[in-house]
Amino acid sequence: MPFRALVVPLRVASAAGRRGAAGRRAAGDRGTVLMLTLGYLLLASMLAVVVTDVSAVYLARRSVASAADGAALAAAQRINEAAVYTAADPLDPGDRLPLADVLTAVADYQYRADPSGATVLTASLLDENTVQVQGSRVVELPLVGFLGVGPVTVHASADAQTVVRAAAG
Repeated sequence: MPFRALVVPLRVASAAGRRGAAGRRAAGDRGTVLMLTLGYLLLASMLAVVVTDVSAVYLARRSVASAADGAALAAAQRINEAAVYTAADPLDPGDRLPLADVLTAVADYQYRADPSGATVLTASLLDENTVQVQGSRVVELPLVGFLGVGPVTVHASADAQTVVRAAAG
């Protein structure tokens, strides 16, 4: 028996063969890559806008918290030294943190920390040794502000306490 080779014709799919009988692409395939690219670009730009605005609010909140902490410490260090060192009983609470000195210390700190006046700090005495400072700032959103999204107000507060201890002796 003679050897016969089996020949199978291969079909090669060409671009013309995929396009259909008339040699053109199906109408639904045109521009799909362009639409996907535009969609991804829109999504990426929206994400960048949100991240930028949230970062601006977060940084402003940290700034207000830092200013409130510093002002509270500065006010707590305004202890009435005459009341402590000249009194018969220096541990008697008395008038260790005069409110006028506390308010002056907070105003001085506010001016030095933020000369623009964007951060507003208010102080109060919780007791004769503890100062509470509350701060706030209005933050204009850098990118979505033009869309009518209003400004955001951030708040922070801090407490500081002055403790006078008897000398070891």
